[in-house]
Amino acid sequence: MDRNLPGILITGASGFAGRNFVKAVLGKFRLVCMARRPQAEAEIPRNDNLLWLQVDIGKWEAMRDLVPEAVRDFGGIDFVLHLAAFYDFTNKDNSLYKHTNVIGTRNVLELAKLLKPKRFLFAGSLAACKFPPPGQSINELTPADADFPYARSKRLGEKMMSEYSKWFPCTIMRLAALFSDWCEYPPLYIFLSTWMSRKWNSRILAGRGESAVPHIHIHDLTKIFLRVMEKSRTLPRFCTYIASPNGSTSHLELFSKTTAYYFGRKVGPIFVPKILVAPGLAVRQLICTLFKCPLFERLWMIQYLDRKLNIDANRTYNELSWKPTPRYEIMRRILFLIENMKHHQSRWHILNQNALKRGEQRINLLIYDIMTECRDDSVEKIFNYVTSPEHCTRFRNYAGKDANLLRWHIILAYKLITTVVRTRDSPLMRSYAELIAFRRFLEGVDFKEVCDILFTTGNIIADVLKGRPELKTLDMGQGIYDHVNWTIQLAVDGIEDSYELLSNQSPDFIRNIEKTPILTTGSDIKTIMHQLEIISQDMSEDLFVPESGGHNEKFRVKDGEIPFLSPGDF
Repeated sequence: MDRNLPGILITGASGFAGRNFVKAVLGKFRLVCMARRPQAEAEIPRNDNLLWLQVDIGKWEAMRDLVPEAVRDFGGIDFVLHLAAFYDFTNKDNSLYKHTNVIGTRNVLELAKLLKPKRFLFAGSLAACKFPPPGQSINELTPADADFPYARSKRLGEKMMSEYSKWFPCTIMRLAALFSDWCEYPPLYIFLSTWMSRKWNSRILAGRGESAVPHIHIHDLTKIFLRVMEKSRTLPRFCTYIASPNGSTSHLELFSKTTAYYFGRKVGPIFVPKILVAPGLAVRQLICTLFKCPLFERLWMIQYLDRKLNIDANRTYNELSWKPTPRYEIMRRILFLIENMKHHQSRWHILNQNALKRGEQRINLLIYDIMTECRDDSVEKIFNYVTSPEHCTRFRNYAGKDANLLRWHIILAYKLITTVVRTRDSPLMRSYAELIAFRRFLEGVDFKEVCDILFTTGNIIADVLKGRPELKTLDMGQGIYDHVNWTIQLAVDGIEDSYELLSNQSPDFIRNIEKTPILTTGSDIKTIMHQLEIISQDMSEDLFVPESGGHNEKFRVKDGEIPFLSPGDF
């Protein structure tokens, strides 16, 4: 890590804006990235100057216990770039608006008070402003006065920026609709996919086709963020800027440019009068509901028909000495989008389908949260099941262990399962299975017993999850199987593979590997637990605390003490 580089804390680092910013500046800054998704899933490469913290900003305790110390160890930060936010296109008052956009923003601001950044950048949205009257434009002084769930949450976020600016400089960045050369903006993706098809509605435009919003390319967004940081010392303590070109771009303009380039000729649109749009859309929604194929268009969108979200960002241009790059403007860049769609269709659709799903609740994170909350009770259920009189013969090698040592094994397995559920880091479970199989084979334990205790663990976890009220309202059976039972099956298969491999080795080979030291010092255990702590961030560090040195080292646990795990114990 290069401590001479300036540091940036980025929330929402796995999102569209976040991951593109990280990739663009990687190596030029020290980056502390906060996200709910793991780094590998966000396709962010590992780097010595990048620290990835998988944490939910809506949970203050988790942030407070993990982030400040991690940031200080990483050399501190100079700026906070708060990009994390929830948004979907249902226009319903989802609880995640409060959890992420309001409570989460407050938590990040409280975190910033501890970290003392030079400036806090908040990603607002131009959509939080009401559409202006015909002939007028939105500017930096326009209030965030739109009245729908997302807009209200962003308005509260802007209010908090004003309040916290007494502790550190704050800048509100109101963003236009974000897009890339692969599109990745759901409404635009739906339009382009329809217009460049042979579908019955490929030429239909609602109203007069004058519905218009501004768009900004993701590369230009990165540039304006960096410009604010560069000029931070000269900017007002509290200020609002607009990341957008002036004006707006209508559906008719996009349709004409897209179809002319794609088909090589002018294509005339078919305009549907506004009075017919609502009943037509209602019929389509009914049909799509019957055939279980959700329709992106919603009735609430009709209120914006033929209205223009025109922008006047001249104040931003003047104060930041920044303007959108002409070649990145949507009417010029649309050609890149079309070419990518034509020549790389698989990637095009994968990226855009993922963008459509960004607002969906992630099942694995919901399961993880419940597993973490129920950990102590679940561990006791597993322990009692294994040691009960009716099962002690079935698990004779485990039931015969010291009670605290057995609990340690169960806790470790449980922690690994929760980590894999959260991070989807399946190789972690595979490595655990190989290590366990190695020791149990040398001890002469039948692989069926080793697999049986894992299956028992998975079944008890699944039963606990199925009994939770928040999961009963969802079709979670497949989700539980995919994230819990499948993780167990992966470990079991790894154990069987290892047993089969070891069974085919010569006696001399087995005698040699019996001499191989495994976890011979207390620091090895501590290192493994610390690495797991970094990944999962859900277990208190004092769960395993060395009490003394040497081979007889003991570890303090919630239920007492367990003897240090020697090679034969693990």
